[in-house]
Amino acid sequence: MGSQNTGERDYSHVYDRAFLLSEEKRNQVMGLWEVRQYGIDSYSDPDYVCVYGMKPAEWYSRGIRLLARTTVECVRDLLGDLIGKDVASVIQNVPSATKLVIDPFAGSCNSLYWLLRNVRDAKGIAFELDQAIFEITKRNILALDSKIELLYGDYRSLFESRQIPSDYLLIVFLAPPWGDALNPATGLDLRRTKPPIKDIIDDFDRVYSDNPILYVTQIHQSVKPESLAELEQRFDWSEVRIYDINIEGMKHGVLLGTSRWKPRPTG
Repeated sequence: MGSQNTGERDYSHVYDRAFLLSEEKRNQVMGLWEVRQYGIDSYSDPDYVCVYGMKPAEWYSRGIRLLARTTVECVRDLLGDLIGKDVASVIQNVPSATKLVIDPFAGSCNSLYWLLRNVRDAKGIAFELDQAIFEITKRNILALDSKIELLYGDYRSLFESRQIPSDYLLIVFLAPPWGDALNPATGLDLRRTKPPIKDIIDDFDRVYSDNPILYVTQIHQSVKPESLAELEQRFDWSEVRIYDINIEGMKHGVLLGTSRWKPRPTG
């Protein structure tokens, strides 16, 4: 992996999404000044990339590093905390004593980090197929006080390697690569993520057919209605929550859906 850590502004590039995801830049480790410049150029905020509960200067000083592509794609603290709080509110009356949070597409693990901060006494397992992201995220989480186990490989290896007791509540965070699933004109088609959301749900429901499961699917404010309806029909209970946070001109949120249980009314 390359690194561009001169500490000085490179005026030959605008530090925006297109540049950080370019073949030239995507696999380089970002310097602190670059992380801050991305925030300035894209959002007029040098501290935009807050992860693991820290602003860039703090997490960088603790040895945490991000690839350029992860800097763009990671869930920031503000969104991660909102998702975590919503999940905690939905499961607060679940009788299951043991909770396991699973992230099949780890990336920076910041989503899992915030889920574990909000869901007390839970443990977390994450999977990452990209070796470069796996290696840098593995080093990053060593600097965190968090119960995250990060594994290299496909999430389906969990099915073969581990038996999970049927009384465990599984919380599965689904944010696979969107690829061409997001169309600016028609919105997000949840059938076109890589892999499709329904296939992942089928995998978990088949193997853990006795476990209560809460699926937490990251979505966009504009979702193709038919793809959303197709997923909602698979659940015993579901709810869409869109947050009032603008990220690159769009609002993000989650589709919450359960298998083999329903949240109890809190009133």
